[in-house]
Amino acid sequence: MDSLVNECDVVVIGAGLSGLSAAYYLHKKDKGLRIIVLEAKDRIGGRTLTRQLAAADGTKDFWDLGGEWAGRPQPHLQYLLRKFNLNTFNPVRPHDGRQLSDLTTLTLQTRCDLIQFTWKLKSLQRKLTGVDLKMSVNALEYDNCSFDKYKEENLWTQTAKTIVDSACKCMFGLEPSEMSLLYFLMYVKAAGGLEIFLHPKEFTGSECRIKGGVQQLSSHLVQKIGKKCVYLSQPVSHIVQSIEGARVITTNNVQVLCQRIILAIPPHHIAAINYSPPLAPAKLGLFQSVPLAFIVKFAVTYEEAFWKKDNDRHHYGFQAVLDNDEGPVGIVYDASSGRGNPALAGFISSFQGLDSDPKNRRATIMRLIEKLLGPECQKILEFSQMDWSKEPYNGGCFLRSIVPGATKYFNNELREPFDRIHFAGTETATVWCGFMNGAIQSGFRAATEVLYHLRPLIITSPDLEVLHLPDDAQETPQVKQNWLTWAAVGMGFASAVYFLTKTNTVSSSTTFVKNIRLVFDGR
Repeated sequence: MDSLVNECDVVVIGAGLSGLSAAYYLHKKDKGLRIIVLEAKDRIGGRTLTRQLAAADGTKDFWDLGGEWAGRPQPHLQYLLRKFNLNTFNPVRPHDGRQLSDLTTLTLQTRCDLIQFTWKLKSLQRKLTGVDLKMSVNALEYDNCSFDKYKEENLWTQTAKTIVDSACKCMFGLEPSEMSLLYFLMYVKAAGGLEIFLHPKEFTGSECRIKGGVQQLSSHLVQKIGKKCVYLSQPVSHIVQSIEGARVITTNNVQVLCQRIILAIPPHHIAAINYSPPLAPAKLGLFQSVPLAFIVKFAVTYEEAFWKKDNDRHHYGFQAVLDNDEGPVGIVYDASSGRGNPALAGFISSFQGLDSDPKNRRATIMRLIEKLLGPECQKILEFSQMDWSKEPYNGGCFLRSIVPGATKYFNNELREPFDRIHFAGTETATVWCGFMNGAIQSGFRAATEVLYHLRPLIITSPDLEVLHLPDDAQETPQVKQNWLTWAAVGMGFASAVYFLTKTNTVSSSTTFVKNIRLVFDGR
């Protein structure tokens, strides 16, 4: 920055998709607003990261080591893709119009078990509809009950239990014992029907990837906002509010005076900032109760897509679970680029024996892939990995479970403004929470709250329900509400259901990794 003390109308803290979307929305609505974006890292993009790797065509091609997948049911993400003329491609759809193999039927006993389980969960959801969770006896009871305990008491077949366990491990990065029943119910509340667990083909948020990588979104947003408004390597340490306005102070002792602030950083980093006056203890405790999952994402490029040789089905997208002696620990899938350069990508979660040293961890990942695909997988062009738990000012990837006992406050309290401070970030989204669409939506929502105070003639209500996309809204497809969040929940369960319908024995590690249709968002 040019001077020690700067002045503007709005400070946006965080230059990930959420913060940049908030700044973009503000600029779109009123180009006269003075906006400053402060980013702690030395780059933009937050939990999206695109890297260039050696490719089979002799050039460098693009692969994402952060958030990656886009789907038609994600209106805010699709809006930006259209706005910036970014093309997507479907890496798994047959080009000749053929459909991938249909699901075979679960045993009648297992299917009945899953159906009665979803009925019970729906009954619990109805008890929470329209109630204040902080005052609800049912919410308190569900928040003090682990999802694993509820599963054990309400499922009787081992196959159904394995479906739930495997899906939670891949979907949340943790076991059912590590999340409360209330958190699970809230996560799926806006999805529209637990039947999606049994119908994986009907709802998906992982149908397309972006040609050239996701980080293009952040670059385009910065171009629209203005590069001069975005300042990197400026970690915020203090926020001071008064009747006249607010003061933001960075660790570099740069100070910015403003009228409104949008915090678009992970919750545990929000909790690390010093506030005057201080955050309410309950709100501070809530931000401290939202840890992020341990996730390492990797990409491996090849001269040839050798995994397509054995099964013609793999021509249209290969996905499989990586497992060790403990069970499923991650996934791997065909990540061939939009230019057709072969690659595998995936992620692994924490497990016993996983080394923190990148070289040793690479060897572990390649051993897991070799166990699945054979020694030919070792003939690589380039290997790249990203340990999101070690990323500065990030601390993890994926929205993980809320600490038990805090979930009942999560729904509204995380988004509730604190005087002049407004809260964004994918964790605060009302749809696609934890995904890129959730990040964008939360940025638009926080910007709307700010405009309601600074430009009341532009925004007459801060209510999210009246929020429209900045323009071209008429081009946005009308999508049913239950499409908007089911990939976040249904993807894990549906994929696990599919796998188990294709296997004869759940206990076999060799069988477990074969032909599972599982493509996860990298968040």
